Amino acid sequence: MKKVIVACGGGIATSTLIADKVRQALDEAGIDYQLTQTTLSELVYENSDADLIVTSMRVESDFGVPSLSGAGFLTGINEEAIKEQIISALSD
Repeated sequence: MKKVIVACGGGIATSTLIADKVRQALDEAGIDYQLTQTTLSELVYENSDADLIVTSMRVESDFGVPSLSGAGFLTGINEEAIKEQIISALSD
């Protein structure tokens, strides 16, 4: 099972929208996952066993695991590319 963390400023509204799109992409790809939502400031504490972090904005910090911006899920720009990046990052 892959552990995915979705993070935004407040950990609720924006991350929920992104999380729904991430779930859809992973379900379509048949990837077994556990998804957690959190705030950007709590990522330091939440990422220890994550396989992927998806954020609402570009984050320069290195959390020791792959991370990418899911902002395109909010704007509708490059959604397919983001889905492909997520699936690629979680595929063994």
